[in-house]
Amino acid sequence: MMPLVSVLLVTIGTLALGTFGLRFARTTSNFFVASRSVHPAWNAFAICGEAMSAASFLGVPALVLVFGIDMLWVLIGWTIGFLLLSLFIAAPLRRFGSYTIPEFIGGRLDAPIMRPIVATLVIVSSWFFLLAQLKGAGVVVREMIGTPYWVGVAAVGILVAANLSAGGMRGITFVQGFQFFVIFFAVLIPFVFISGHWLSNDDDRGFITDEYPTFVADTTAEYERTVTVDLPADVVVEAAGSIDGETVDGDIELNAGTLTIGEGTTIVWPEGTPAPHADSIEPLTGEEWAAPFNAASTGGGHARYSSIAVLFANMFGIMGLPHIVSRFYTNPTGREARRTNLWVLALIAPYYAMIPLFGASGRVVAPDLLGNGNADSATVIVSERLFDGLGSEILTSIVAAGATAAFLSTASGLLIAMAGALSHDVLHAGIPQFRAAVWAGAAVSIGAGLLVETIDVSVLIGWSTSIAASSICPLLVLGVWWPKLTKRGALAAALIGGGLSTLAALLSMVRVVDSGWPLAVLSAPAVWSVPLAFASGIIVSLLDRDEVADIGHKFALMHLPERRSV
Repeated sequence: MMPLVSVLLVTIGTLALGTFGLRFARTTSNFFVASRSVHPAWNAFAICGEAMSAASFLGVPALVLVFGIDMLWVLIGWTIGFLLLSLFIAAPLRRFGSYTIPEFIGGRLDAPIMRPIVATLVIVSSWFFLLAQLKGAGVVVREMIGTPYWVGVAAVGILVAANLSAGGMRGITFVQGFQFFVIFFAVLIPFVFISGHWLSNDDDRGFITDEYPTFVADTTAEYERTVTVDLPADVVVEAAGSIDGETVDGDIELNAGTLTIGEGTTIVWPEGTPAPHADSIEPLTGEEWAAPFNAASTGGGHARYSSIAVLFANMFGIMGLPHIVSRFYTNPTGREARRTNLWVLALIAPYYAMIPLFGASGRVVAPDLLGNGNADSATVIVSERLFDGLGSEILTSIVAAGATAAFLSTASGLLIAMAGALSHDVLHAGIPQFRAAVWAGAAVSIGAGLLVETIDVSVLIGWSTSIAASSICPLLVLGVWWPKLTKRGALAAALIGGGLSTLAALLSMVRVVDSGWPLAVLSAPAVWSVPLAFASGIIVSLLDRDEVADIGHKFALMHLPERRSV
């Protein structure tokens, strides 16, 4: 009951603040950039609310649970990305004075044709990221309330669209600032209790052992969809459902080996049983799990390649993710934009330091998540498994509130970036068309969100950051810092980097390959697509005879402090 109440409270708070923002949504400037009047601290709260997404709140603990400490590269990449964003992008982009990323690229290059092209990249990269938030919503609502997966997906999509169409950027700034505090304390409070539990002497279970994960107590595992698992040992379980195509009900003996567990099956695994793994997950002992570059990386077994690709995707992806970058347009000046990002670094670093503990704890107390396809729910389940009684319910409710705030906040930023690109840069329209674009984007995303239930949040995020890193980031970096970038060079960078990274994501989605180097190259393309995009933009620009008019004025506008700009 308490988790349901916490979810409802966050939802009501979100609606109330969104309605409050309606009073300010009267002009285009208010709607798209909050009249460029957001204080650096509050803007940082809003950016952190977006950055503390389902990707970090749910996806990173799931990655740590399954693959080990190599997945900390995800957090390192994001942190470096925010630093680079502060150093190279935030202030010049704000000084240029555009409403959106496509408008900046079109104005910087005197190339209106680039606006719909860049808008398409904004929509595609944001869309994959939005699907991850909707997937997270479906998982959390299902775990907390017991509703079907689709209920959370549809409810969050509709709620976010209603908020955005009412208040635009001004209204959603209030909402995201509020949601940041909910998310941060929803991690901090359980972190304190979980850390205290592991540091106390009343529990000798460790993270790093020479054994495979085992159930530390009799554990009920529910299988919402059919999965194939590898069972390490013979065991007697209590089951209801279907196993290997046969209906089961009651105590049965399962032999070690490969099992197909049917949708809707419930199995009670006895204490001490080695946890079954999905056949796509390589079993790891605690020592293997804690070893750098272990064999069970996300890169098809090529751990070093995977780690570098993850670092590239997240480091350069943060510099190009539209829902993050667009928030700097709301600051009064370029200097304030840079101050905002310094606040972001100070606020988000402790959050990133805390979140991996949930994945490590899940490996000990919730090893069934390795075999039922629900690794994304580790953050929500850990407190419930570690503690009993009222304390368990309170901590689980706090985490549920944070998870709800995480996917609501980030989904809002993503949907406003998509709708802004479509209405402002493709249709060249105003507020009514923006509202229509919000609902159209929400409808399409809800439909697609229902189809990605079997795809991990982290995978969807990886595709999004790879596309942003390979297309939008090179355009921004070269556009801000290299005066020789031409329209044809930018077009080459956008089409080659964005096109190839999107193609890699789509091929990975339909599982064209499932192992070895082909899987590594397609599932984590940033290590080759980012350099290729930069190289394409530079080479084509150097070969191009056209020059951008009035480039000196444009660079002065971006790089001179406001008091001296013309």
